[in-house]
This record gives sequence, structure tokens and C-alpha cells, in this order.
Amino acid sequence: MTKELAKLNLAYLHVMHLGNDELLQDIRSLWTNPLLVNRAGRTIDNISVDIDSDLADLAPVGVWSLSNPDFVERLKAGAPLNEADPATFYGGGSKGYTDYPTLKELEHQESK
Repeated sequence: MTKELAKLNLAYLHVMHLGNDELLQDIRSLWTNPLLVNRAGRTIDNISVDIDSDLADLAPVGVWSLSNPDFVERLKAGAPLNEADPATFYGGGSKGYTDYPTLKELEHQESK
């Protein structure tokens, strides 16, 4: 299937990958455009494993970025991440959309 998709010259391929690295290597060898590899359950320490191994060009961080509006700053600082609330992912109101605190907001709350 990857070979046929490659013929379409799509901008990128986003793969939800569950662990068969041989399959991922095959996909990488057939796909020359950007490859996004999302590994369910990976830890924050393993974000770049597939990039470092030349198996991916980008590692999506969707859920982490949803619950951490300052995600990049948290990574740089080695700060803990907010826990995401899956009950708010697919509609039902504004809760979970813009109400996760940033590090600065947490520091301000703690200083009160």
C-alpha cells in the first residue's frame, strides 16, 4: 500500500505505529516524503527515537500539546506535563480546550 501511496506524491504519511519495527523500516524505505510516526503509549523520553533511527521525520505530540499550551518550554525545562483529560477530547463544551495551565500560571497559583 505504501508503494501505491508514494505514487500520489502526497505531502506526508502519518502512521500510527504499535511496534513492528521491521514493518516501519519497510515503510520508510518506500516512502521518500515526510513520514510522521506516532507510537501510542510512548514516554516523553522516547519522542525522538524514531527520528534518531531515521525511521521518521516527525514524531507527533498531539495529546501532550493539547494539555500543555507551553509544551516546548516544558520540554526545554524538563518540567512535568499536565495530564490530559480524554473526556474532553471530542466536544461537549469548552472544558479542556484552553483551560490547561501553563508553568507560569501554576507558579503564580502556588505563590498565592
